[in-house]
Amino acid sequence: MTKASVGQTFVVADDHPLFSSALRQAIENLYPGAAVHEADTIDALEAVLAAQAPIALILLDLHMPGASGFSALIRLGAQHPSIPVVMVSADASPEVITRALRHGAAGFLPKSSLLADIQAAISEV
Repeated sequence: MTKASVGQTFVVADDHPLFSSALRQAIENLYPGAAVHEADTIDALEAVLAAQAPIALILLDLHMPGASGFSALIRLGAQHPSIPVVMVSADASPEVITRALRHGAAGFLPKSSLLADIQAAISEV
């Protein structure tokens, strides 16, 4: 088994099913046996966080239903400071990346990233 094993829990929060599936695949290939929960809205994300503990990592889409700008990232940092959050977005402008990191993101993944780069980033965080 890899360094994360059965019992390790990840959350993919993205409202685009294809990209959510790709993130799930990246995690499951990297950490066989890990649990991966998906949420397509901020309300669904909050429900997953309330039901699952502990969470190893959240992959959070910048533009989620129920959030405005970086509000979800800021709220997660305030309510769950021990859970690292990697921001995911199609908008990979330097301004967006800088703001995500300033608001507490543990990392930033452009949606244009290759699967290997996604896995490397997840492993690093």
